[in-house]
Amino acid sequence: MRTLVFLDLDDTLFQSRPKCPPDEEPHPVAYLKDGSAHSFMTEGQRAFWRLLDGNATLIPTTARDLGALRRVDLPFNSWSIIDYGGIILDPQGDPDARWMERMSSVSGEAIDELSGLRDTAESFVTRSELSVRIRVIEDYGLPFYLVAKYRSGRSADLDRLQHEVIQPWVNARQDRYRLHRNANNLAVLPTRLGKEHAVRYLIERLSESGEAVMSIGVGDSLIDGAFMAACDYAITPRGSQIFDATLGRFAR
Repeated sequence: MRTLVFLDLDDTLFQSRPKCPPDEEPHPVAYLKDGSAHSFMTEGQRAFWRLLDGNATLIPTTARDLGALRRVDLPFNSWSIIDYGGIILDPQGDPDARWMERMSSVSGEAIDELSGLRDTAESFVTRSELSVRIRVIEDYGLPFYLVAKYRSGRSADLDRLQHEVIQPWVNARQDRYRLHRNANNLAVLPTRLGKEHAVRYLIERLSESGEAVMSIGVGDSLIDGAFMAACDYAITPRGSQIFDATLGRFAR
């Protein structure tokens, strides 16, 4: 039986230096475009990686685009799911053609509305003098989702943008879009874009050979819950969004 581990990266397998234990010297593992270390693994996370890497096929399942994935210094050598499930890369690093065709349709349906939301949000940011950067994320020539991040430590600016502009926009289009928020940024995604769609597709594709497959989903954010639920087993770090919303109530 083949074991597949669909593995979220940021805040699951590694995180920024301030989120690491202060009494431990973490291991740099992901880098910015200028080459500076940006994300780090603790000793516990490195042990977890070794446990998984020695016993399963590891499939990064991440919001990162191709460039950001390539700046992760870990030896992924199988399939990859990137861009919140927008792109699936085969073991040679090429986009899966069938999935690419499907997501081209999803992207084409959403781009006008996402561009309109970006323009509206940018106008609000300018008028309100907020320190927020807004982008529509693209990869392989396809626009997928909108992301907004606060700057200069002004997290309240992102809160204001979310509650006054982004959330009402999403609420009016709940059949087509969803909002994901974590401590640093928010994202607006078409409902047809999602890690869970890509995970289900890849499990089915890899089962076509007739080999039995057992799947494990590993993630930290509430939005990861959907792809983890598509797997046979689910793992989440202590203190994560998912942990706090579920197992955290049993913690003593």
